[in-house]
Amino acid sequence: MTSLKRRRTGLACTLVIALGACGQERSQRAPRDSGRVEIAATPVAATPPAQDTAFTGTTAVTDKRRAGPPALLRAVSFVSSSGYDRIVFEFAGDSVPGYHVEYPTRPVVRCGSGDPVTVAGQARLLVRLAPARAHDDGGNVSIAERESAPGLPAVKEMKLVCDFEGQVEWVLGVAAMRPYRVVEADGPPRLVLDVSHAP
Repeated sequence: MTSLKRRRTGLACTLVIALGACGQERSQRAPRDSGRVEIAATPVAATPPAQDTAFTGTTAVTDKRRAGPPALLRAVSFVSSSGYDRIVFEFAGDSVPGYHVEYPTRPVVRCGSGDPVTVAGQARLLVRLAPARAHDDGGNVSIAERESAPGLPAVKEMKLVCDFEGQVEWVLGVAAMRPYRVVEADGPPRLVLDVSHAP
């Protein structure tokens, strides 16, 4: 009887120790398990969030200066895209010249004569390219069409107002003072100007 009691007592102790050990194991694992549940419950980026494709631009002055021989402007094109109008200035050679883009507060004039220039639209956007030229070494113009009225949502009219002493200027008549952005591209070298449709 005494040995049976001892066995029962020993078995009971073994169970208590085992359960105690299990309890300790559970209490040690609990924070890790709850951590895993929390992470799973939180929408962790399995797929990256959608990128913001909204037009971001400026109405402030953009100025980038460069030195070197004048780049030859050989083509100007325009197109209307979703949310903005795009004007592309394409150059011969292998690089884009410096540029200055602004909404001027003074009247725009032709650089040779000083005559005032008017364009359609409520605002004017001036694009100055330097060092650049829009004629070849023989004085022949490289851009045949120096005035255009594309009538796009933002860009209504554009005129070349200066091609003199390493400086080329275009004035764009725009619907209003809208944000714009400037991007350089290559193959061939291009200066891309986007003007937003929205304020």
